[in-house]
Amino acid sequence: MSDNQPSGTLGGMISSLFRSKTNDDGTTGGLTSTHKVLSGALLAADAAYLYKRAKGKQAAITNS
Repeated sequence: MSDNQPSGTLGGMISSLFRSKTNDDGTTGGLTSTHKVLSGALLAADAAYLYKRAKGKQAAITNS
């Protein structure tokens, strides 16, 4: 599988968010607005997950 083709796995999709794009002439381009939105959404989802997880642990400690 080439580096320019996504792997189709969750890890491949996440890594593609942070990979720079190589243009046809060999130069690299920056992140597109779609990449920025997706990486922002991923960051927000991670923050929400960690918050809920920490809150659940706090409740378990309090109820003990």
